[in-house]
Amino acid sequence: MGRVVVWVVFAVLFAYMTAQAVGNLAQIAQRVEAFNAFLETTSGGDSLQTSTPWLWLVLDILIAPVAFVVALVVTRRASLRVTLAVFVVAFAGAGALWLDLQLFVPTLLDF
Repeated sequence: MGRVVVWVVFAVLFAYMTAQAVGNLAQIAQRVEAFNAFLETTSGGDSLQTSTPWLWLVLDILIAPVAFVVALVVTRRASLRVTLAVFVVAFAGAGALWLDLQLFVPTLLDF
């Protein structure tokens, strides 16, 4: 029963991380589109248009679900203590990668 509680709590945490990444994708895509639309109204601005960094944005979305599934598979038959430790490490690692990408993607745009 305790392992199920750990799984559910971390499922919610990983889902929140994924929702934030989807929101980041929507916001960055909208900013790039607005920037490119602005450049179309200026003389010679076409050469300054930028593309949406889809690879990084999709990777940002995939980090949390992949980390959750890996932790879930690893802890299928583990004790409660091991399950909790694995999920804490998975969440910390996924959070570090997720935050790095959240901070990295806007620097690619620099507009």
